[in-house]
Amino acid sequence: MKLFLSYKFADQEFVELVYYMLSKQAVELFYWPRHGRHGDVDKLLVEPLDECEGMIAFLGANSAGKQKQEIDYYLNHHPERPFIPVQLVLELPAGLRLAADKGVLQRDLRLPAFSSARNLAKQIMERLFVPWFPEDGLPSRYIVKYEKEFLEKLRRSDPGLLLDLRTEVGWTVWPRVVKKDAALPNPITDNSIGALSDGSHEVLLDARTSVQADGQQLTFPEARPRTHLRYPLREGDTLRVAILVSGGIAPGINAVIDGILDRHSHYSKRQIATGLQHGLQILGYREGFKALFRNGVAPQPLTSTSVRDVVEAGGAFLGTSRADMLLPGNENREKMLLDAVQRLKQDGIDILYVIGGEGSMSCAHALWHYARSTDYDLSIVGIPKAMDNDILWVWQSFGFLSAVEEARQAILHMHTEVSSNPRVAIIQLFGSDSGFIASHAGYSTACDLVLIPEDPLSMEEIVTHVKKKLIDRYGNGPSTTSPYAIVIMAETALPKDAEDFCCDPRAGLSEDEQQQLRIFLGNGRSLRGQTPDDLRRAGLKIVSGVLQHEIQRRLQPRWYWKDFRVITNEPRHLIRSIPPSVTDVIFGERLGALAVDNAMAGYTDFMVSQWLTEFVLVPLPLVVLGRKRVPKEGIFWKSVISKTEQPTSSPPAPTGSPASAASAAVPALKASAEP
Repeated sequence: MKLFLSYKFADQEFVELVYYMLSKQAVELFYWPRHGRHGDVDKLLVEPLDECEGMIAFLGANSAGKQKQEIDYYLNHHPERPFIPVQLVLELPAGLRLAADKGVLQRDLRLPAFSSARNLAKQIMERLFVPWFPEDGLPSRYIVKYEKEFLEKLRRSDPGLLLDLRTEVGWTVWPRVVKKDAALPNPITDNSIGALSDGSHEVLLDARTSVQADGQQLTFPEARPRTHLRYPLREGDTLRVAILVSGGIAPGINAVIDGILDRHSHYSKRQIATGLQHGLQILGYREGFKALFRNGVAPQPLTSTSVRDVVEAGGAFLGTSRADMLLPGNENREKMLLDAVQRLKQDGIDILYVIGGEGSMSCAHALWHYARSTDYDLSIVGIPKAMDNDILWVWQSFGFLSAVEEARQAILHMHTEVSSNPRVAIIQLFGSDSGFIASHAGYSTACDLVLIPEDPLSMEEIVTHVKKKLIDRYGNGPSTTSPYAIVIMAETALPKDAEDFCCDPRAGLSEDEQQQLRIFLGNGRSLRGQTPDDLRRAGLKIVSGVLQHEIQRRLQPRWYWKDFRVITNEPRHLIRSIPPSVTDVIFGERLGALAVDNAMAGYTDFMVSQWLTEFVLVPLPLVVLGRKRVPKEGIFWKSVISKTEQPTSSPPAPTGSPASAASAAVPALKASAEP
């Protein structure tokens, strides 16, 4: 069912909250700021008014003018279709009381805007006989790709960003970490786990003095042990904690699990020593979120010694899997989320720790929303894990530097191969939506070209650049080096003209690879979740196949180049399966322990992270806004392309001095604890 939202500009902010709630339901919406077009408004409105199968008319203090024309046209031309008037004020103007016979819904002015919008959306769905699904807090698309850019837009009160926030995630205020009541004194007062905090310690989001402005500063709570604890909820109860790992493996997962187990055991022993009798059971769900849908498969009991022998090993001893089935756009997703909540409730879980990447954090946030909708008192804590380093509000995810070092070794070995037996080598690394591993590994080695999804090049630019490297080395003669080149490629770093090679015999794409390529391009070259194998292969085939053909065709003398080869190598899974470095072991242990410190204190729906130099609690509503990407105009990427001398798709730098962020306005979003 497609619904037309009719409203006055003065009421837009509240209407956007209702729009957000309705967008999560099984209806299609026409909302002018999202779907309208420039031009003659009268003509442009007739088409959607005729197409829509229902109208929701938000009636405020003044509903004359264009809104009255919309309503009159709809009621006159489609009297048989549903019409739902919504009263936003205490009393409607006299001219609009005629709508009372239509069954007016009223905004509850006693409630906060978010709660009132949710109640109204539920009533609208009931009126339309459409099942209601809880809002999940997730945007339908990524709206943030880099934290600094996001913060700068907030400070400017960028209208486009504020519209996205209200209509995609239902924000009216800057989100704060949700905290439940905690009345139990923390028995660990000897500083053995660090100085206790009363919750007043905050960390600034941006350390640059150039962006500090008078007024409110945006902060994260510092991740520290707390003066008061929430769990166990009742003396004599058993605190039941669960851990699951979602997504691909990364060096350091087992260290995180060990940190969780050790800190929970420590709290329990100290609480019991002070006379608070209770039990503690820590469970591990095997293979991530999949375990929540297996009937009859019990979680694995864990103790502080369960993981001690594998702390420094690679992989995840609990097993892991992707959680794509719980992300937006997947069939039966709502039922699966409710089934997962029911499974956790049956298992009596009080706290769930989710170790995973951006998609896993999105699933954790949606799961928390669905648990709340059923009045299930579940605490959910996210611990960021991403080989791609693409999670927002994470300085560097654990395992990332271990992976970069291993990728560097693979590149160095390949350098030995191709410089001895002249060829072009394309090494494909992780990077489903970002090029952090590719850019870091490329910058640390003598590679010739780094391809990342943030800065796509045309196939002609790729060929021209590699051809120059080969000619230069061939021209230097055998006394120095043979002609070779090394190209580092992230998984989705497809050429910007990739569509031109979809059916090109030089690439030789299968039908499935062509289909995934078209889907990827149709989605604006963006992915949610893991990279499909067919898409990954498609990109590698296009670059390697076309490059080899053009080298053999264009370069002279032909007798030398006519059989020249382009080889490919995909060491991704070897890279992520290595044991963690000592840095990642320590990092993982600290993340696990701090996650427990704050979960025990009643914080929920958050991710523990290292941001800048401090460990912090990040509200999951901020984490799910997008995937972090390499900024094309950033100093680091500029350093990479300067080293390789490759072209860039970036526009020329603007002339004139940049606007000073110090004079920017304080964000329109205010701090609040309301989700």
